[in-house]
Amino acid sequence: PALPLTGSVTHRVYRARSSFLDLSEEQVLRRYRLDKAAIAGLCRELGADLESLTGRSHALPVAVKVTSALTFLASGSFQTATRDSTGISQSAMSNCLAQFLEALQRRAARYIAFPAPGRTAPTAPGPGGGAGAFPGVLGLLGSMHVALRAPSENEGAFRNARNFHSMNMQVVCDAAGAITNVVAKFPGSCPNAAVLENSALARLLEGARPEGAWLLGDRSYPLKTWLMTPILFPCGAAEERYNALHHQALAALRQTRALLKRRFRCLDAAGGCLQYAPQKVCQIFLACCVLHNIALRRRMPLEPPEGPEPDPEPELPLIAPRAPARRPCCSR
Repeated sequence: PALPLTGSVTHRVYRARSSFLDLSEEQVLRRYRLDKAAIAGLCRELGADLESLTGRSHALPVAVKVTSALTFLASGSFQTATRDSTGISQSAMSNCLAQFLEALQRRAARYIAFPAPGRTAPTAPGPGGGAGAFPGVLGLLGSMHVALRAPSENEGAFRNARNFHSMNMQVVCDAAGAITNVVAKFPGSCPNAAVLENSALARLLEGARPEGAWLLGDRSYPLKTWLMTPILFPCGAAEERYNALHHQALAALRQTRALLKRRFRCLDAAGGCLQYAPQKVCQIFLACCVLHNIALRRRMPLEPPEGPEPDPEPELPLIAPRAPARRPCCSR
């Protein structure tokens, strides 16, 4: 605030800002979901994009911009972010987030990379943690709906099957939970199968997929030569066992989606929808996926979250199936 002194001269008083370096490692992990070394690394990597282009002596330092953005992603609340970043107004906080998302989006390919043809992801675990029931798996395919405010244009396209407005984010992860592919651009009403069909990932696997390598997906996706899905109406012990092993293999995907929502509460609809346009929501989701992979590589523990557990993503069927009157046991 400006304080009047003698005469007409005024001086602006700036509140001291706390640094993440002043906090304990436990406090840093709880507040930012990354450790001090990872935050310092982000500051170095994004510094060229986040450094102020003005010559103002009180421009926000890179570290303040990074930690302000991380606080919002972790909490989902601008009020929390501005409170924890002393001296930052909500408008300045909004600018910090926008700059951080743009900078991280430019570098996303360094952290999210689909296995090259000929290389498979870590094998989906089998019963008892053996060699795996599905060798040759390139990844586990699923979707996440991220809630957003109703857009002013084409509102109906964003209303999903659970009757709230969202973006339908396609995610592929490996058995260790690392995210290897993200498609973040389709509205919530778009079926999972349509998102996949219109993605670069589908075009890649239709062409360059090595023999004996595939994805595993839930029942919202169609069966393909490179995509193994559950049998809708299993007949016999062999098909029942296949479905059980398939469900077990997809546990890593379900855990990854839950972990994303626990680590970054901005993605959890239980805390309210994101008050942003679709493009910004997609940037936020991609940034959370990048930060998730950074945390995973550094084996960072996740502090117990405040509030209720995130709402799990339901598996929506490709088409609401009717049980057939008759079906040969060999058909699918």
